[in-house]
Amino acid sequence: MLQRLKTYFKTNRLKIALYIITVAVSAILLVIGHKMTYQKETMFLGGYDDGACHATVTEVVSSDVDKHFIDGEMIGEDITIVFKCEITDGELKGQTVEGMESISAFDSVKLEPVKKGDKILIIATEDEEYGWYLYDYDRSLPLWILGLAFVVLVLLFGRKKGINTVISLGFTCAAVFMIFVPSVLSEHNIYLWSIITCVYIIAMTLTVTEGYSKKTLAAVIGCTSGVIVAGILTVVCSHFMKMSGVTGDESINISMNLYIDLNALIFAGIILGAVGAVMDVSVSISSSLKEIHDQVEKPTFTGLVRSGMNIGRDIMGTMANTLVLAYIGCELSATLLQVMYSSSVSTLFSREKIVAELLQALVGSIGILLTIPLTAVVSAALYTNFGFKRKPKPQDPTADKYYVEPAEEPSLFEKSDGQ
Repeated sequence: MLQRLKTYFKTNRLKIALYIITVAVSAILLVIGHKMTYQKETMFLGGYDDGACHATVTEVVSSDVDKHFIDGEMIGEDITIVFKCEITDGELKGQTVEGMESISAFDSVKLEPVKKGDKILIIATEDEEYGWYLYDYDRSLPLWILGLAFVVLVLLFGRKKGINTVISLGFTCAAVFMIFVPSVLSEHNIYLWSIITCVYIIAMTLTVTEGYSKKTLAAVIGCTSGVIVAGILTVVCSHFMKMSGVTGDESINISMNLYIDLNALIFAGIILGAVGAVMDVSVSISSSLKEIHDQVEKPTFTGLVRSGMNIGRDIMGTMANTLVLAYIGCELSATLLQVMYSSSVSTLFSREKIVAELLQALVGSIGILLTIPLTAVVSAALYTNFGFKRKPKPQDPTADKYYVEPAEEPSLFEKSDGQ
């Protein structure tokens, strides 16, 4: 095993060196981008900064129920729960405090009553009777367990490719939360930083997972072209549709706290959402054409382009559905609300929230459609050296493992021995 590893590292020294350099450069770019965009005073202005901390419920002291009746019929009940919990982080770690959970019959969103052993978030108050109140449940542990299970499955099924997948996914999440989100909250140019984030994700993901090759170059060019087209279409359509960028309460709250272009947020959401699907299409086509080029005896530029288009047509339908369903699924509650408050189909498709969702799906799908021919043409051009035929190298017959040295036979013009 050790000898096999030594042989592998010896024969793949250049590839390993390039891989390490790629990962290191990706990390350095993340740090540089974070320093350029991060401003502490614009991040995490509420929530935990208000004094919320993690705790574990150790005892439920009491639970009081106050029922509400109208004309003898119960319409709801108020629940007041007093509990003891142990703080598990911060300066008060290890201390046991008493807190309260209040569930009103008229709350639109109600938390589950706490039980012993629950992981919760509590917030300090100035109440003389109870110094702590239930803020929310701590849901981080199940999320970490699910994430760990995902990583294990990727490594189990993907092996070496799985390691590359986990690394690229980690860098992608870091790029969004360390660079793009701080850039928006710091009121930088959203158009610029969303494009920078997308280019970083494309280049980093493809070089880490696919290495340095013509296949990677073709996928990068095709994917970048598709995303650029999607971005241009978003800007043009937003202008002609007279979009304001206000697509819900979240947009209104953001505009009240930050001086940012809400249309730019729509632009960023569209291209960030499309980048994954477009990248998938470009890699699929470039990889397929590389395999065809290697297996076919005499591949041609036209033949590879035709094959790429046929492969792209098969991908097109399912990938477009993926984008549409993903956007609708993420905003399902908002979509249902918009349908409820619309008087007809015509007014529904004039509401900015619905228009923004459809714009995301349609522009992303158009980006995919244009990525297919672009990637096919670029791949075919690179694999066939832009249509120029190379002179075949003279083959050494002795290189064949089945080669047999011809036997020496006497010439007909030579006299045999004894004559």
